[in-house]
Amino acid sequence: MEYPGPPSARTFRRVNEILLEEYGHVDVTPRDPLDGLIVVILSQATNDLNCDRAFRNLKELFPTWEKVLLADVKEVADAIRCGGLANQKAARIKQLLQEIKEEQGDLDLSWMFEASAERTQEFMGKFHGVGPKTVSVVQMFFLGQPAFAVDVHIHRVTRRLGWVPPKSTPTRAQEILEQAMPPDVMLDLHINLIALGRAVCRADGNGGPRCAICPIKRFCAYYKIHREDFDKSTFKEKEMDTTRRDFFVTIKRRENHS
Repeated sequence: MEYPGPPSARTFRRVNEILLEEYGHVDVTPRDPLDGLIVVILSQATNDLNCDRAFRNLKELFPTWEKVLLADVKEVADAIRCGGLANQKAARIKQLLQEIKEEQGDLDLSWMFEASAERTQEFMGKFHGVGPKTVSVVQMFFLGQPAFAVDVHIHRVTRRLGWVPPKSTPTRAQEILEQAMPPDVMLDLHINLIALGRAVCRADGNGGPRCAICPIKRFCAYYKIHREDFDKSTFKEKEMDTTRRDFFVTIKRRENHS
């Protein structure tokens, strides 16, 4: 079936309303965007608990990012060992700090709070290993700017919904969604589509989608195609409250430990 294009603003808003009823709203307090860039590096290939621990250890041992920049790579790696891949992450952190220092002469990114989303996106995108997803995460959760990061769950869910082409890459999906989605629903939809993807719209290798209990199935292209199969399922709507879990990526709720 040919891709019809992204949904209307009205559809985005209605889906957002439904998911807010299901999963709720989370307020985000802007904080140091450099913290955000480092947190994203630390979050790779580990869980949120270990990422938190690694970040706290790093900030306790090196109270400023200037001190991290001046430290030996091994010292940084030892501080973040609990987060896994410590040697690689330490090298990436050091490289990022060095590149920022060379670009602007210091490590103070507080100017970003007054800058446009386009300016912060352009600046962060200059640095090695900082891709569109990382930029959008920092914009959303550290700067309070409109952006829509696409992770593995959102990529799966939005392809099934028909919001992006079925063969789109995460980067292309992000481009389409950021252009079409109303800025004021981006944060809530990001958070709650991840929750939906983990609890309901699961990957085929993780039990598959539970369309019978999906609160937004009437908007879903995948459900419309497979509706008869799911209507024959023995899984009942009433099971939802007792079987689903509320998921949330804790990195996005984290308080500032600096």
